[in-house]
Amino acid sequence: MAFWIPAILATIIVIGWMLWPLLRREKDTPASASYDMQVFKDQLKEIKADEARGVISATEAQRVRTEVSRRLLAAAKLAEAEPPIPNAPGSTTIGLAAVISLSIVLGGVGLYFSYGAPGYRDLPQSENLARRAAANDNRPSQTEAEEFIAARQPEENSARPDVENPNQNRDDQLIEQLITVLQDRPDDLEGYRMLTRALASSGRMIEAHAAMDVVLGILGGTATPEDHLEHAEIMILATQGYVSPDAINALDQVMPFIPDNPRARYYAGLALAQYGQPRRAYALWSQLLLEGPEDAPWIAAIRAGIDGVAAEAGISPQAPLAGPSAEQVEAAEELSTAERSDMIRTMVGQLTERLANEGGTLEEWLRLITSNNVLGEQEAATKALEDARTIFADDPAALARIEAAGAELQ
Repeated sequence: MAFWIPAILATIIVIGWMLWPLLRREKDTPASASYDMQVFKDQLKEIKADEARGVISATEAQRVRTEVSRRLLAAAKLAEAEPPIPNAPGSTTIGLAAVISLSIVLGGVGLYFSYGAPGYRDLPQSENLARRAAANDNRPSQTEAEEFIAARQPEENSARPDVENPNQNRDDQLIEQLITVLQDRPDDLEGYRMLTRALASSGRMIEAHAAMDVVLGILGGTATPEDHLEHAEIMILATQGYVSPDAINALDQVMPFIPDNPRARYYAGLALAQYGQPRRAYALWSQLLLEGPEDAPWIAAIRAGIDGVAAEAGISPQAPLAGPSAEQVEAAEELSTAERSDMIRTMVGQLTERLANEGGTLEEWLRLITSNNVLGEQEAATKALEDARTIFADDPAALARIEAAGAELQ
């Protein structure tokens, strides 16, 4: 409602502003001779003013005044004989006003429901695209996917106790004891958190999802974005990497609040890859690879899947997805300042050539702009900025980041 009230008011103001000249009722439009009369009257005033300032003599003023007065009388006679131009019929005016009003209202509402997100806060474009794809795609729900996984691996679900793994048996016993205790304590938030994590640690992700649902039920409106992120992660792991529409909904509760969280960005990229947006998935994942650290749990998963995402996006698999390798960093430490600068310029030159020939992601263009700026190559940085603007002209979110990078140019 906080959105619709100002939207309706703005629509009313726009419609009123456009219809005011159309609906304002005036007398019939005067004939053309009436306009001539007004011109002659203005000329008489100008003659009087010129005479007062001494621009023309009294004799000349009288002569010109006589001629203009004669023309004024002739125009007055013509105006009396010429009928006025009538206004448009009232029904035509009202019909046109109705068409304009409906076009504004229906066009605005149609555009908003096509490109907007009614009832939602602003989201990153990547999540908007993923959510829209989820809404329009008849994909299996979380429950259906979990049932399919469970049906494929019945022996895995019944493989307890495992006599060859005493630690696993001990964990299972602790989980069963915790379940027994919680049966009489349905509102024990910490108890269900412990159960969720114990089940997840034991690989019982479908059961962990059920326990996490209880946690969110207890929390209600006090659930944090981190809680929703844990919920989304458990759902995705329970379906062995499939991002269901239910998991998309969980991510929708995360990205507006912690959009820079690397774990959330990894799962957002996974969702984009599965819902027909491989280029955006590639951009998210390649940026995460650049940020590291190398031992982060999502890095290995990204390296395992990013080549496939690049192939779907039509991006060269040879494109550099991270900064210098460990060997390059070690070699750079042994170089002089001038040699290190040359090495950096060579890498920037290679990136420039590849982007010009093959194209690349938004993150690579931003890196090229920034790198040239740091090197003091203002002309190259400006050219990269202009090229990026052209390439991403249809992507408002990308353009915003490009303009931010351009604002940093020296």
